[in-house]
Amino acid sequence: MDRLLSLSQAARMVGVPRHLLQQHIQEGVIEAFEGHIRMSELQKAYPDANPDRSGMVEKVKRIREAASMKANRDFKPNVDHLCTELQRARVEIERLQEEVAGYRRFAAETEERLLGLQEQCDARQAMML
Repeated sequence: MDRLLSLSQAARMVGVPRHLLQQHIQEGVIEAFEGHIRMSELQKAYPDANPDRSGMVEKVKRIREAASMKANRDFKPNVDHLCTELQRARVEIERLQEEVAGYRRFAAETEERLLGLQEQCDARQAMML
């Protein structure tokens, strides 16, 4: 897919003033589409056009490197925060273990009551339990 460049990007890429590119567009040397120039059109008029010369590639690389360095620097875990989160997790685990124990007690009590009821009822009722 052909890259669309703004007039400013194209001018930087070929190293000419913007007004010269505008003149080439008006003369029909270069075709433009809604204020943008296709890379292939630019290379027809300027065979030495270098996509890396625009400076945008270098700028993007610098931005990415800076963001990567910042992300790595900011990612260092805060020990106090981790300790607090660990303590919260321990408290939550303890609460959940107590809740599970309560459910187990409830299930055991229910089973005992059902067995007691089953012994007290007649055969037809016992099958339902």
